[in-house]
Amino acid sequence: MQEERLYAAALLSIPHLGSRSIRALMEIYGSALRVWNIPCEELKTKIRLPARVYDQIDSWRRQYDWDKQLRYLGKYHTKLISLWDEGYPHILKETYNPPVVLYYQGELPDIHRSIAVVGARKSTSYGIKAAQELAKEMAQNMITVVSGGARGIDTSAHCGALLGYGKTTAVVANGLDQVYPLENRKLFSDIVEHGGAVLSEYAFGMVPVPQNFPARNRIIAGLSSGVVVIEAALRSGALITADFALEEGRDVFAVPGTIYSPMSRGTNALLRRGAIVLTSVQDILEEYGWEKKKKCIKQKIISLTLEESAVLAAVPDDAAISIDQLILRTQIMAPQMSSILLHLQLEELIENGGRNMYIRK
Repeated sequence: MQEERLYAAALLSIPHLGSRSIRALMEIYGSALRVWNIPCEELKTKIRLPARVYDQIDSWRRQYDWDKQLRYLGKYHTKLISLWDEGYPHILKETYNPPVVLYYQGELPDIHRSIAVVGARKSTSYGIKAAQELAKEMAQNMITVVSGGARGIDTSAHCGALLGYGKTTAVVANGLDQVYPLENRKLFSDIVEHGGAVLSEYAFGMVPVPQNFPARNRIIAGLSSGVVVIEAALRSGALITADFALEEGRDVFAVPGTIYSPMSRGTNALLRRGAIVLTSVQDILEEYGWEKKKKCIKQKIISLTLEESAVLAAVPDDAAISIDQLILRTQIMAPQMSSILLHLQLEELIENGGRNMYIRK
């Protein structure tokens, strides 16, 4: 079985071949191993592809580094699952263009109670608070929160789910040997550590180029019963995710926003088009007839490093402070500072008030 997954991943890594062509070839030959080994002259009689793709298939077979693939799977603690595996998420399999292979760290999400939360990268304090509080309550009600691991609403949703001691899944637009954005390295580690997953359809080495993000968005929508949009401009990736959800017959919820914010124009437009108004997690529970399940949360002892204690001490009791000011006060560099601030948020000691301003809780 693992051999089939490895061959499916190798096929998916061939430039310009794509999931749809691989699925068509699998219907003919029934095995990724067979497809990999079929001569190109025979493939030409079975499926129509641009001439350059046949050339790429031949050259890719010759140069593909099997040892490197196995080494990276171990190094980055990554597992593979293919479309033809029993454990492949069935609601994703039912979509129009499911990924042939998923690379993932951690545990695949429980898709029986899963909701996507998406929104603007340049989110406001209102959006950040709404995403974090809603995701926290979802997690407390045993709902898996799916998002894209990006800055802004995505990060707030993942953090909220962790604050609710629940599981969350980050679907990224790059290979799992890459980290994007860099400041979320600790967040991705915490997601996996707490029973969630970081997953991608992209092979090791793939960087997060712009065209990967719309494709990533279809997976976010496909893994969820519904998509919650919290803050989005009129043209945004969050609205692309909502469109994918609608095409797949999934529900779209929108959190109402102020009429004065450009970041609310997309969500308010969704509401005009018939999206479900979301003002609390109760709206989701009622929509699906899901039972309200509150997790039993144990009190925990908070342990901070010297650097974390220094940052916490630098955050005033009565005012917000920027990340740049904290760097100046503590002399801790930006990458480490981002990781520390994330940890302090997860410990519920500070909160992000928007625009990289932090306040004590």
